[in-house]
Amino acid sequence: MTTQSELSWHLATRVQLYVIACDEKASLADRISAAAELKRRNRQKYCRLNYREKVVYPR
Repeated sequence: MTTQSELSWHLATRVQLYVIACDEKASLADRISAAAELKRRNRQKYCRLNYREKVVYPR
């Protein structure tokens, strides 16, 4: 049997994380973990840059 603190945060859906993060009855550790996972998912992804591409100006 798993408790909330043993929950795999990576497998939880975004809605589940929002419910846990905003729930006043949830433990402080669970709320912080859910908020950290939401922040991790919302971070900016690294994009691939093509440094060889040359800028072409219109005529």
